[in-house]
Amino acid sequence: MSETVAVIGIVFIGFGILGIASPATLIRLTSAVVQSRVGIYAAAALRLAFGIVLIAAASASHFPQTLLVLGVITIVAAILVPFIGIKRLRALVDWWIARPPGLIRAWAAIAVALGIFLVTAVS
Repeated sequence: MSETVAVIGIVFIGFGILGIASPATLIRLTSAVVQSRVGIYAAAALRLAFGIVLIAAASASHFPQTLLVLGVITIVAAILVPFIGIKRLRALVDWWIARPPGLIRAWAAIAVALGIFLVTAVS
């Protein structure tokens, strides 16, 4: 599981760098996902799987409590998607997309930091 967490961390780093370099491209990708129910539920399923992987890898990591908490938060967020509803979720994403590029870059920098943390936690 540690290798899977490291790969996920590298993906976070990649998306974060993309968001820093080109916020518009990250916005286009995000918009494409929320255009269909399938995209939204696929993203929720990926989030659920990611949470499970974090919990499974926590005990073998350098930061077991942190990975456990992140895993639980991620699973709860994935489970909440059907309760939030597609309209509200799209409205939330539309709100996020409307933020200034500087704010999107800041969130992307957080994704890079989280990815580095994940890779470090399981290395």
